[in-house]
Amino acid sequence: MKTLTHVFACLATAAFCGGTLAADQKFTFNLSHQMAADHTLNLVALKFSELVKEKTKGNVTIKIFPSGALGAEKDNAAGLRSGMLDMGIVAVEQYPSFVPESAVLVLPYLYKDYDHLDKVLNSDVASDIQKMILDKTNIRVLTFMPMAFRQMFTVDKEIKSAADLKGLKMRVPESPIYVAAFKQFGAVPTPLAWGEVYASLQTGVAKGVENTPEAVLTASLQEVTKYMNVTNHLEGPTTISMSEKAFKKLPAEYQSAVLAAAAEAEKFDLQLTVSRDKDAREKLKSKLTVVQPDIQSFRGAVHYDQIELVSSEKGKELVKRLQAIH
Repeated sequence: MKTLTHVFACLATAAFCGGTLAADQKFTFNLSHQMAADHTLNLVALKFSELVKEKTKGNVTIKIFPSGALGAEKDNAAGLRSGMLDMGIVAVEQYPSFVPESAVLVLPYLYKDYDHLDKVLNSDVASDIQKMILDKTNIRVLTFMPMAFRQMFTVDKEIKSAADLKGLKMRVPESPIYVAAFKQFGAVPTPLAWGEVYASLQTGVAKGVENTPEAVLTASLQEVTKYMNVTNHLEGPTTISMSEKAFKKLPAEYQSAVLAAAAEAEKFDLQLTVSRDKDAREKLKSKLTVVQPDIQSFRGAVHYDQIELVSSEKGKELVKRLQAIH
């Protein structure tokens, strides 16, 4: 028999006690991301929200805010860290600012194909990085998710080899790993928020942008670029992440439900990413000149041991373990 003290303690902490309270508790969380409403990531966010609702019998609601409505991705990462934002689809590239070694998951030419990518994102290396991020930031990565392989889109210059990037102002995400990678390629990396890219290409602030074909298409960047240079230079996984402050508000059974929903959303994302990347490439072929560069010239420019973010002993260890995954 529960004592009154026990019952009041359960009520005060909103904890799940002996199976009596969870069904009566309701939670609403906001989830932010940068992509347009018709982008794969928004469809994944909606699927995740639906799965969470189903697994908690309607007691946990997730409201989706696409297109940077709650701030740029860099701001969302900071919001998760402070607890001001509940959830976000935040790219792995945002985390090296807090946890340098997390950059190992965004190294150029690391992934062979989507099967290899899926293995890495579900490996013990990824689990270690999740724990490092949680320990250092109070952000819980619920799951890592694949994105499509990234290409280079340029305004007025074909990129036939890495030499053609020399001195070229390329927009990159506001992330140190992208800056490091494009310095190795010889470009002038220009970090800008995603919402500023269209205007920057129009005005010459940047002369190119690298991203997935779908991201370019949904942001209408084919209107301000001329060439799609098929470099497959980088795969930048993303995450469904949650503020630990928000996560701890949930009873244990709802925590488990959210984690299970995130795992299912990752599988949904992989299938959708592969199919929609193929469709986006096909659509862009009729709008842009497609260039097939010398990929070996890009691979030859990449030296992981010269990327400071992963040069720590832990970083070197993680790189070695990643390279052993086949």
